[in-house]
Amino acid sequence: MCFQNEHLDEMQAYRDAGPTYPKLVIDEFADITFLEECGANDETVIACGPADLPKGYAARRN
Repeated sequence: MCFQNEHLDEMQAYRDAGPTYPKLVIDEFADITFLEECGANDETVIACGPADLPKGYAARRN
């Protein structure tokens, strides 16, 4: 994971070079089961790996 601003020139070069192949489109859908407003620049949003999440974290619904 990184900030894209540090790579804008490289991204522009890839886009200008044309499409890359093979492309794979997967038609899958999912229900959104939990939505939470955390605000901008909140470093606690992604503060640990999936294995370190509290018990029941993925079962939250609203």
